[in-house]
Amino acid sequence: MRKKLLLLQNNQLFDRLNGAEKEIQRLKKELIERDGQINELKKENERLLSKINATEPLKTLEAKVVKQASVTPEVEYGASVIGKIVIEAAKACNRLTADGKADGAKELINLILGRTEVAKSEILNIVSSEYAFELKKEKIDAQFENAADYFCSVMAQRQ
Repeated sequence: MRKKLLLLQNNQLFDRLNGAEKEIQRLKKELIERDGQINELKKENERLLSKINATEPLKTLEAKVVKQASVTPEVEYGASVIGKIVIEAAKACNRLTADGKADGAKELINLILGRTEVAKSEILNIVSSEYAFELKKEKIDAQFENAADYFCSVMAQRQ
């Protein structure tokens, strides 16, 4: 009976060994598949990282553009004064054309518009300069006063 029992145990062990070898083969195949998936994911990761790195210069450029587009107090103040000058010039031109006299009005209007453009250019130069903000404000205000005085002197020529 012992031989039968040993033979039975031997067969059982042989079957278990075959089952284990099959399981090992299956796991090896699964391992190879997973290695392939890992390699694909690594390639995808590298592609995405290169894409992210490619957008870094764009982000830097975007930050520069946003920084340059921001309006400084000097620019804002200069723009408001230019607006005031343009309004004063429009008022003066309107007074010149409103009285109905056409003789010489065109030349006077051209003088006013020309002085407006000069004032705008000067204010742009002041805003772009390296002066302190308070000094820039003073110089910009002086440009407004000069333009307003010039408009008055042109209007005096009309009367």
